[in-house]
Amino acid sequence: MAALLLMACTTMLADGFKYLTITYNGTEENISLPIVKKIFFQDGNVVVTTTEGEYTYPISIMERITFTESADAIKALPEQAENLTYENGTLSIKGNGLMSIYNTNGALISVANVKEGANVSLEGLPTGIYIVRMGDKAIKVKK
Repeated sequence: MAALLLMACTTMLADGFKYLTITYNGTEENISLPIVKKIFFQDGNVVVTTTEGEYTYPISIMERITFTESADAIKALPEQAENLTYENGTLSIKGNGLMSIYNTNGALISVANVKEGANVSLEGLPTGIYIVRMGDKAIKVKK
């Protein structure tokens, strides 16, 4: 079940990102997504096969697997963009399209097809940092 979920999320979440970031024992390892061929579970390990070789990580020491734009992607994100602004608990949207909200672990929290001028309340989300993507723009939201 976990393998199936990981494979489904890999295809969905990897679009637009450049690295597979694996965190284990307090260490982060970044693998360039264009060289990743396959991710699977085998004998209590997560195995990442790339064009350069195979990497094996014991599940017992893994903390998380995420997709990032760079090793410091969240820190580098702006807090406003021309089509996304956040103020007083509300996202203001300019333009039409698919808006996605992720937590800092890379988990997809919400997806909505939004229209020009939409205002989206984030009041239902716990306090924290979120990444909001719409089209080719992404912002960091501190709630």
